[in-house]
Amino acid sequence: MSVISKSVYVFAFIDAFITAFIAYLSFALIAPSLKSLLVAMFIFAAVMLIMLNAKGFYQIRRYGFKDIYRLFEGIFIAGFIAGVMVIPVIKGFAVVLILYDIALIFAVSLISRAVYELYKRFFKPVKNILIVGAGQNGKFIAEEIQSRPELGMKVVGFLDDNMNTIAEEDSSIPILGLTYDSEAVIKDNNVDMVIIAVKSRMDSNILTDLVYGIPLGVKVWRMPTFYAHITRKLFVSKMSVNWLFYDYVRPKHIMYSHIKRILDKIAALAILIVTLPITLIAALGIKISDFGPIFYTQTRIGKFGRPFKMLKFRTMYQDKVDKGFDDDLVEIAHNDKRIMPFCKWIRKFHVDDIPQMLNILKDEMSIVGPRPVREDVYDENRENIRYWECRNWVRPGWTGWQQVNVNEPIPEERLRYDLYYIKNRTLIWDIAIFFQYLAKLLSGKCK
Repeated sequence: MSVISKSVYVFAFIDAFITAFIAYLSFALIAPSLKSLLVAMFIFAAVMLIMLNAKGFYQIRRYGFKDIYRLFEGIFIAGFIAGVMVIPVIKGFAVVLILYDIALIFAVSLISRAVYELYKRFFKPVKNILIVGAGQNGKFIAEEIQSRPELGMKVVGFLDDNMNTIAEEDSSIPILGLTYDSEAVIKDNNVDMVIIAVKSRMDSNILTDLVYGIPLGVKVWRMPTFYAHITRKLFVSKMSVNWLFYDYVRPKHIMYSHIKRILDKIAALAILIVTLPITLIAALGIKISDFGPIFYTQTRIGKFGRPFKMLKFRTMYQDKVDKGFDDDLVEIAHNDKRIMPFCKWIRKFHVDDIPQMLNILKDEMSIVGPRPVREDVYDENRENIRYWECRNWVRPGWTGWQQVNVNEPIPEERLRYDLYYIKNRTLIWDIAIFFQYLAKLLSGKCK
């Protein structure tokens, strides 16, 4: 897959190398064998990469001082998780040694990132972008690039064969010529990348002009693909359902689906076991609060539009819950009078969603996927929003890509994130989304 910037891969490699090397220095003298040492190094590197990815350190985005703490938090958590995992491998556990590893990994990782930020700010050359098509889509992607200085890109101008567009230009970015002029424009403006944002299907003459006019070495992107890379969601209005469908039925996704079902059930059982003390306290508190039912079920739409009963802990007084209530779509204030006082912490940390592990065990849901909606919401959005039913090509999730990015999206925005997930889903990414959600959940930032 093409990438906007290779720096994220470089950082992943550097972090893995730093972690593995420091683990080698720590365990070289106490590991019972070379094999044990290599396994310990691999565990530390893998856990660190998963955690830092969950914390968003392998995304092209703006970084600030608060990210220093987030980096330390991610390394600290990953260090202790990896330390516990290597106990059977190295036949021991030393808290002092783990703390030493965490401190050293954090220091070296922080220095490497500081050096890169200095390089990016003062030495890294800005990439010049040329956009083919000065219409609505072209100006939209130009605004997206301008609003993201972390990309290190500058839109030098447009190419457009529509003379009406040129005459009615209302953008601060100039139109530099026709597609016929592409070779000269690219050379004169030192263009590094061309984005094709022509709204309608290009005719053969435009394609010929671009083939002859774009020199080798200049990267070419289709606007929807470029938009997906920088925003991590799909530009639905420019999407073809065939394009999404062929990705959905690829053989690797068929195998992925079988493996994911197994991992979903393992994860669901593990979550039920680990959270058993919390769920028992929650169930008892709910029962005592108003002596009503502990669970609340509601019909939601699952894979391929099949309805199922989604299970939750009831957090509102039984006589105050509207039948059509859907707290996946409607924001509920913390002080809402319908919420039982005891249940405010249950909602804050989404303990009420834990019973959905039973839905996962019944193959009605998955750990990661688009959140399920009520039948009437599904029908309404299917009528009014193009491709809405495509989000039901996979099992709905306990959490999902949209949940770790935005808390309260409009339906169209939710669809963009969900379809991006469906198109690009992998087991590694599912694990990363799961850990991102847990980090957000434990911080109390989920709504």
